Amino acid sequence: MAIIPNRAFPRDHYEARITYAVYGTEKFIDAKMYNTSEGGMYFESDHNLPPGSELFIKLPDYSCDIHGSDIRDGYRGEVMWCRKIFKGDISCYAVGIRFIVNVCDKCGQKVSYSEIRRTDNFLFLCSACVKDVGRLSAENKKRIENYLMGNVI
Repeated sequence: MAIIPNRAFPRDHYEARITYAVYGTEKFIDAKMYNTSEGGMYFESDHNLPPGSELFIKLPDYSCDIHGSDIRDGYRGEVMWCRKIFKGDISCYAVGIRFIVNVCDKCGQKVSYSEIRRTDNFLFLCSACVKDVGRLSAENKKRIENYLMGNVI
């Protein structure tokens, strides 16, 4: 019997101070990240965050030597889940984030986070490709989305 992994990407234990803001606002809130992966991160916050919320996340103690150059400007992510937890007498919120990518699934171009649009099928397209796909018939649009998602049957 094969064991099916629960996660798309392995987690790396890495504790770091982060700040986050609801995407499009400037009010940054302090929190602590406990692990990260290629696809997302886990952090704890004093604030309840509704699933589906988009966040802009920064590492205040960012170092290019440690973290690499791709995250210099921060991350954009979506809250996948948030639940209240207790640590002794203190409560806080455990938050699971999925990173929103800034590479277009159709043309492969890296664009600013503000230029990426998520489709209903969780494809990430740049503004130009959204327009191109939007001009197609419903049948061809479905074919393109299936192809980009890897469903080529």
